[in-house]
Amino acid sequence: MRREHASRKRFGSRLMLTLLGIIIVLILVGFGGIHHATSPVTKAKAQSVSIARKYAGLKTTDGFYWTNLDDTYYTVAGQNAQNQSVYIIVPQKGGNVRVLQQKNGLSRNQALSRVWSKHNPKKVLSAALSVFNGHPAWVVSYMNHKGQLCYETLGFKSGKVLQSIENI
Repeated sequence: MRREHASRKRFGSRLMLTLLGIIIVLILVGFGGIHHATSPVTKAKAQSVSIARKYAGLKTTDGFYWTNLDDTYYTVAGQNAQNQSVYIIVPQKGGNVRVLQQKNGLSRNQALSRVWSKHNPKKVLSAALSVFNGHPAWVVSYMNHKGQLCYETLGFKSGKVLQSIENI
């Protein structure tokens, strides 16, 4: 009788340890997957901030945007050494780094407000500063109430709608 009880106890302990081991492995795999998935964004942000510090005197960072139109652009928002609020647009494949004074154009919130007031989207997916036809522009992607993907591109300086794509 005692032998049977001890055998069940060992089996229960082994089962608990096995389950605990499986849970730990699943958690580690999950964290590894998340790290692997976010690695490109983390690297792009670090490189863009480094370039912004070097070429635009960026002192602090408030935001980071990533867009893929015809080309990929990374935009860093922050303060420069003169305590001015700036956006620094860095092309992925090299080229001219653009430094824009935030006060000289639409803010991200202003671009979002224009899209909300005009289209009343179900959900905004992203709003990022990029380059469109050679000029800085806000690209806002959103889902309309029919669940369809839409894009609105607004000129940074004028706020004018440069492109509107609906119901994709």
